[in-house]
Amino acid sequence: MKKTILFLLFCAVIVCKIQSQTIEDLMNEVSISNLQTNVSILSGEQSATINGSTQTIVSRVQSNNDLAAEFIKEQLDALPNLSVEFQDFNTQGKNIIATQLGQTNPDDIYLVCAHYDSVTTYCADDNATGVSAVIEIARILSSQCLDKTIVYALWDEEEIGLLGANYYAQQAADETNGNTRDNILGVLNMDMIGYDGDAPGTTGDNDFDIDVRDIANSIAIKDDLLNILSTYTFDLNPIVVNPGTTASDHSRFWNQNYSAVLVGESWETNDETPNYHTSNDRVVDIDFQYMAELTKLVLVYMT
Repeated sequence: MKKTILFLLFCAVIVCKIQSQTIEDLMNEVSISNLQTNVSILSGEQSATINGSTQTIVSRVQSNNDLAAEFIKEQLDALPNLSVEFQDFNTQGKNIIATQLGQTNPDDIYLVCAHYDSVTTYCADDNATGVSAVIEIARILSSQCLDKTIVYALWDEEEIGLLGANYYAQQAADETNGNTRDNILGVLNMDMIGYDGDAPGTTGDNDFDIDVRDIANSIAIKDDLLNILSTYTFDLNPIVVNPGTTASDHSRFWNQNYSAVLVGESWETNDETPNYHTSNDRVVDIDFQYMAELTKLVLVYMT
């Protein structure tokens, strides 16, 4: 195992960019076109080349989401400096885990994550938006030389009990039989980041929620996000929710005393999609400019 880690670190040093890109440069790399394409593909409104042939993802429901998982893995496999694998956690459930080892502090781990399963067809906002944002952040950061390790995680079976994230969090915290607890310093969960009640693309309130609880250093993550918003230019209005919801994957890391927050559209101000958990949750209702702003925020936090 140690030889493998050293080899991956060596490869990462060779491949990653040694350059003086500013935070603004990285923010400007977030592509609305990429976000729109991937949300359209994941929601089944656009075909894509998967496993070498043109296919359409007709479902991400837990019992029939293998094609979506293959698409996500192929997107991440195509990026430099990532070790990508399926993490099987029961007979049907599988997470997609892509690891980018840090160059100087590889044991310091941050997760950016989203669930890819759904409850019915389409489900563009819930949660093709979060998945597409994770893929876009991975695309931009995978070529950068970063001190810390980033895990880009796409969870399965969120909709039936947060099972994929729960498995990962429990494995990470396990200290039995000689295991060492993973040094996860922060988890940013992106769940439903595409709906703002104003017409898509228009100027509006752009409210979004940061769901947080006083667990581990979660409050500090919230503070860091607010500091980023005040330091750089964003068209966003944060709503801090404390105590935040436990109804998404970040809460499973809270259960293991890890620092975590949820970033998403504003349920706190009743500005969530009206088509939640229905097949009317379609791409046409996604505000991709708003979604790009939230993607940039999480991107900056992970740098």
